[in-house]
Amino acid sequence: MFLNRLSRNSTSNVFPLGLLVCFLILCGCAMNPAKKQREFMIVSEEKEFKIGQKVDKQVREEMDVYLELPELRSLVKKVGENIGGNSDRPNLIYRIEIIDSPDFNAFAVPGGFVYVYRGLLERMNSVDDLASVLGHEIGHVAARHSAAQISKNQLMNIGLIGLSVATKGAVQNYGQFINIGAALAFNKFSRDDEREADYFGMKYMTLAGYNPKASIDVMKQIKRLETKEPTTVEGWFMTHPPTAERLMNLNHEIEEIRLEQVEALDRPLQRNQYVKLLDGLVVGEWNGNELIRGDRYYNKEFLLSLKMPAGWRARINSKDYTAVFANPKKEFIAYFDIEPLRTRTTTTDYFKDFDKQLKGFGLRKVKDVSTDRVLAHGALMSVYSGYDRSGGSIMVEGIAFVKDADGYSLIGSCKKGDFEEFRLQLESMVESLQFIPQREADQFEPPRLRIHTVKKGETWESITQKYFNSPEGKEKLAEYNGFEDFQEPPSGILIKIPPSLRF
Repeated sequence: MFLNRLSRNSTSNVFPLGLLVCFLILCGCAMNPAKKQREFMIVSEEKEFKIGQKVDKQVREEMDVYLELPELRSLVKKVGENIGGNSDRPNLIYRIEIIDSPDFNAFAVPGGFVYVYRGLLERMNSVDDLASVLGHEIGHVAARHSAAQISKNQLMNIGLIGLSVATKGAVQNYGQFINIGAALAFNKFSRDDEREADYFGMKYMTLAGYNPKASIDVMKQIKRLETKEPTTVEGWFMTHPPTAERLMNLNHEIEEIRLEQVEALDRPLQRNQYVKLLDGLVVGEWNGNELIRGDRYYNKEFLLSLKMPAGWRARINSKDYTAVFANPKKEFIAYFDIEPLRTRTTTTDYFKDFDKQLKGFGLRKVKDVSTDRVLAHGALMSVYSGYDRSGGSIMVEGIAFVKDADGYSLIGSCKKGDFEEFRLQLESMVESLQFIPQREADQFEPPRLRIHTVKKGETWESITQKYFNSPEGKEKLAEYNGFEDFQEPPSGILIKIPPSLRF
């Protein structure tokens, strides 16, 4: 009897909510401005824009905007606005901004907010290349891909709430339908969405007056990076279709354009107009206080530098740590932190608290690993074992010391089988840590691009010799500028000279 009564009550609660879900599916449809077909959409354009406003505020709080080259910033905005005005949502105001990060990336959020990274602009070689990237992101906005994903999420949450009512709260209520974090997560579009963004992006950039063949150039650049510098573009490939497939699709679209408006393919690529604006562009990690130059990390505030092991990279804009170092190929990672102390203390007492913190993460101290050696700066160490969901069994080494009124720590983790190799590299970072005088720190400047005008008779080999004192690496310099190494640079064009060919 009790079971029957529970079943009837559950059904009576779920049935109206089921009708509500069906009603929303039937009535919550709208004409997609880009696809020209009706689709499920219960997020209005006004709501979509308000979500975008909130996300834009969060992006600006968590990511620095690059303001050093106002003419470059102006061009990026102008190209984006031009493409947006030729999109299927021409009345929407498109806001384009540069993120101060060396990553090869770009993204759009609901409501017309588009962001390109400094590192992506560094790799582009013409206004038309830039238009290809912005066209893709504006394609996402015009097709309302984010709004569609948020609509589906709302429907899913309504279903979850219905289930919670039916089970008297046994299923957790997941809170508000829309939050900023969810909106950012929705930019991991499906592969179908990415294919559509490629299609609409080429269409819009062509209508805006740019040469659509630049999309092929950009995709070839991505393919080269994918092969030779995979960590540079690893975030780009998480949801995008395979590059070879995208190239095939874009070539098909080029043939369609050739039949309908062949003159678009004869438009001159605006190379020099773009490249000249990159003069002085910061290359690599730099935030005004910290920078990476070659294989060393520098910190102007705490007057220190340390050497990274070969193959390691750094990320300096971390919310939780001073800097993060990693060897992506070996899955080695190290978190470097500097924290102010409340009272004066010794390295021994500081390390005791540090040890408790690591154990609080669920790590277990390993007794049979020697930790009796004291490192530079009197640093103490301990070794721990643990488990990571993605990496399985891991080993962790914690190193810490005190200097003046600050505590310094380095927490490194790796797969269990790699620990001996990893430990040597982690400890070498502490051994290489140097405190430097203020006058030396005052001279820190980030690496920057230089621009070279190719003179008659110059070759990649001669230009590489001129700037790097060796012809070695001429292939890299050619590819960096969008050429194959057998294509000598034409006289009069502008080319980018990076601070180093050690990519």
